[in-house]
Amino acid sequence: MPTLGTALTRLLVEATAIPKRKTMNVSLMPELERSVIAWVVPGRDRTASEIFRAALRLLDREEPLDACGPPSKGAEGDDHAGPGR
Repeated sequence: MPTLGTALTRLLVEATAIPKRKTMNVSLMPELERSVIAWVVPGRDRTASEIFRAALRLLDREEPLDACGPPSKGAEGDDHAGPGR
Protein backbone atom coordinates (compact mmCIF):
# COMPACT_ATOMS: atom_id res chain seq x y z
CA MET A 1 0.00 0.00 0.00
CA PRO A 2 1.43 3.41 -0.97
CA THR A 3 2.31 5.78 1.82
CA LEU A 4 0.79 9.24 2.11
CA GLY A 5 4.11 10.76 1.00
CA THR A 6 4.24 8.55 -2.10
CA ALA A 7 0.63 9.36 -3.00
CA LEU A 8 1.19 13.10 -2.54
CA THR A 9 4.36 12.97 -4.63
CA ARG A 10 2.52 11.16 -7.41
CA LEU A 11 -0.31 13.72 -7.35
CA LEU A 12 2.18 16.58 -7.46
CA VAL A 13 4.01 15.06 -10.41
CA GLU A 14 0.73 14.49 -12.27
CA ALA A 15 -0.46 18.03 -11.55
CA THR A 16 2.74 19.66 -12.79
CA ALA A 17 3.50 17.35 -15.69
CA ILE A 18 3.72 18.90 -19.13
CA PRO A 19 0.69 17.82 -21.13
CA LYS A 20 1.42 15.28 -23.82
CA ARG A 21 1.36 16.70 -27.30
CA LYS A 22 -0.18 14.94 -30.20
CA THR A 23 1.12 15.24 -33.74
CA MET A 24 -1.45 16.38 -36.27
CA ASN A 25 -0.96 16.77 -40.00
CA VAL A 26 -2.83 19.54 -41.78
CA SER A 27 -3.20 20.31 -45.46
CA LEU A 28 -2.70 23.94 -46.42
CA MET A 29 -3.47 25.81 -49.57
CA PRO A 30 -0.33 27.38 -51.07
CA GLU A 31 -1.13 30.90 -49.83
CA LEU A 32 -1.55 29.66 -46.24
CA GLU A 33 1.67 27.69 -46.50
CA ARG A 34 3.46 30.86 -47.63
CA SER A 35 2.00 32.72 -44.64
CA VAL A 36 3.28 30.10 -42.19
CA ILE A 37 6.72 30.15 -43.82
CA ALA A 38 6.76 33.96 -43.61
CA TRP A 39 5.93 33.84 -39.88
CA VAL A 40 8.70 31.32 -39.19
CA VAL A 41 11.37 34.01 -39.22
CA PRO A 42 14.98 32.90 -38.79
CA GLY A 43 16.41 34.12 -35.52
CA ARG A 44 13.06 34.35 -33.74
CA ASP A 45 13.04 30.67 -32.75
CA ARG A 46 9.51 30.18 -34.01
CA THR A 47 8.30 26.92 -35.45
CA ALA A 48 5.26 26.17 -37.55
CA SER A 49 3.73 24.49 -34.49
CA GLU A 50 4.12 27.70 -32.46
CA ILE A 51 2.47 29.69 -35.25
CA PHE A 52 -0.52 27.32 -35.30
CA ARG A 53 -0.82 27.35 -31.49
CA ALA A 54 -0.81 31.17 -31.48
CA ALA A 55 -3.41 31.27 -34.27
CA LEU A 56 -5.66 28.80 -32.44
CA ARG A 57 -5.40 30.81 -29.20
CA LEU A 58 -6.52 33.92 -31.10
CA LEU A 59 -9.37 31.99 -32.72
CA ASP A 60 -10.45 30.66 -29.32
CA ARG A 61 -10.55 34.22 -27.95
CA GLU A 62 -12.50 35.48 -30.94
CA GLU A 63 -14.88 32.53 -31.28
CA PRO A 64 -14.93 30.52 -28.04
CA LEU A 65 -16.31 27.01 -28.29
CA ASP A 66 -19.46 26.40 -26.30
CA ALA A 67 -20.06 23.32 -24.18
CA CYS A 68 -21.72 21.57 -27.13
CA GLY A 69 -18.63 21.64 -29.34
CA PRO A 70 -17.48 23.54 -32.41
CA PRO A 71 -19.63 26.11 -34.21
CA SER A 72 -22.11 24.68 -36.69
CA LYS A 73 -21.05 24.41 -40.32
CA GLY A 74 -22.18 27.24 -42.52
CA ALA A 75 -22.24 29.72 -39.66
CA GLU A 76 -21.83 33.37 -40.55
CA GLY A 77 -18.18 34.09 -41.24
CA ASP A 78 -17.39 30.48 -42.08
CA ASP A 79 -15.58 30.89 -45.37
CA HIS A 80 -14.80 27.18 -45.59
CA ALA A 81 -18.34 25.88 -45.85
CA GLY A 82 -18.41 24.53 -49.37
CA PRO A 83 -21.35 23.46 -51.48
CA GLY A 84 -23.70 21.11 -49.70
CA ARG A 85 -22.29 21.86 -46.26
